[in-house]
Amino acid sequence: MTKLAIIDDDVEILTLLDEYLTKNGFKVEGFTEGEAFLSRDETDFGLLILDIGLPGIDGLEICRRLRQKSSIPIIMLTAASDDLDRILGLELGADDYLGKPFNPRELLARIKALLRRTHTDFEEEISDGQIEINNAARKASILGTELELTGAEFDLLCVFHKNIGTVLSRNEIGELLHGRRVDPLDRSIDTNVSRLRQKLSDHFEGEIIQSVRGKGYVLLLKS
Repeated sequence: MTKLAIIDDDVEILTLLDEYLTKNGFKVEGFTEGEAFLSRDETDFGLLILDIGLPGIDGLEICRRLRQKSSIPIIMLTAASDDLDRILGLELGADDYLGKPFNPRELLARIKALLRRTHTDFEEEISDGQIEINNAARKASILGTELELTGAEFDLLCVFHKNIGTVLSRNEIGELLHGRRVDPLDRSIDTNVSRLRQKLSDHFEGEIIQSVRGKGYVLLLKS
């Protein structure tokens, strides 16, 4: 049974999510401040639900510290209208986000999708002779040089790598990553594509993730 950690200073939300997620087959431990969670061994948990607006150490700083040592899946809870916090959270390594207020059923769906994604092909290693992907370690390298990727960037690279040469729209990428279409105003996918493209460009001549006007993005590897 997967154990979830929830960090939120709203006790009512903690109680609601504890009851709902426990009823749906998870173990849950709640924290009202980040310091208490950071004093624990994060490997005790299979996934973290993290509110950005916390007293003391905020959610962005907690995410940053965790990503220095851990690949634990992270779903960030943000103010529904705060695009900057969403983008910063993804840049720091969060895997998904959900705006407040939210429906617990949607959070449950996000949790299940993220757990499936992070455990898919767990033992599989993939290589095309240029890019090597280790799903077990959630790491990728190019000709032996490891890439420094956030969790969201790693998942995005896997999506492109499984669809080399195929143009993917933002909605198709959203479906493959999160099991849902993308809000037209949500630019997080574009932000992560841009960051991933920059990290890959250091190892290839030209851009291997190309924008196709009006259609989306495509990964093209030179033989």
